[in-house]
Amino acid sequence: MATPLGLLVLTAETSPIEAALEALREALLRAFLLLFPLGLALVYLTARLAARPLEAVAREITRRSPDRLDPVPHRLPKDEFGRMVEAVNALLQALKEAKERERAFLAEASHELRTPLTVLLGHLDRLARNPMDLEALRTARATAERMRRLVEDLLALARGEVERNLNLHIVDLGEVAREAALEYGVAAEAESAEVLGDPDRLLQLLRNLVANAVRAAGKEGVRVRVRREADHALLEVEDSGPGIPEDLLPRLFQRFARGPGGGTGLGLAIAHAIAKAHGGEIAVESRPGRTVFRVRLPLLEEEA
Repeated sequence: MATPLGLLVLTAETSPIEAALEALREALLRAFLLLFPLGLALVYLTARLAARPLEAVAREITRRSPDRLDPVPHRLPKDEFGRMVEAVNALLQALKEAKERERAFLAEASHELRTPLTVLLGHLDRLARNPMDLEALRTARATAERMRRLVEDLLALARGEVERNLNLHIVDLGEVAREAALEYGVAAEAESAEVLGDPDRLLQLLRNLVANAVRAAGKEGVRVRVRREADHALLEVEDSGPGIPEDLLPRLFQRFARGPGGGTGLGLAIAHAIAKAHGGEIAVESRPGRTVFRVRLPLLEEEA
């Protein structure tokens, strides 16, 4: 520094600063050497603790099999892993329901085939004792034909092909209703109402509805009605049974929907498919003491 008296030079010893910097470097190095392994250990422990629920879930998933489809228990948060486990549980539930539907289908098919098989075997036994019994022969042939049609219906329903197997004719729905009512011994009020349809399929629809009603209320509590309503034929099958549970109504016409009478709903699913194949619709109204199935089919046009 220049002054009037001359040049002033100030100096200082830097060794203390250098010593302090060296001490700081050594302290940082020691801290790094000490904290880095500790940090790695903490990261490892944290990862292990975080992965433990995932490992438990993975072990549970590996224990699942076609014979064990219960949901995987977990306490994961609603993150990606939690949503993944929920998706696995949804898949397991779908597989479980599909397996139950398969068992129900086999049980219902066996039930539907058992009665005509018993009738057929009885008439064949009669024919074995008396080969000239023409009535037994006709009944056996008719029963075998009904069984053949039932098997075709089951396959068609499974494949969604009911609408492709119609043999269309001009059909008096009132006459079909009277035939079904007479077969089951129930009351009928059926006026003439011509529709374009398959008479065998429509008779099957009536049989399914009437059979369900008879199981619910007995022959005396069932009534079949057919009347014209604008441009539709309205078919009603009413019974005075205990009614259908409210929670079952939205899925009543689905295949294998288990009804209060112990059935699996295959008959109602077939009835729904037949009504839809004829361009109509089927609905149900139910409360304790009164259940009504209504089928609306397009009336045959006068010009046709």
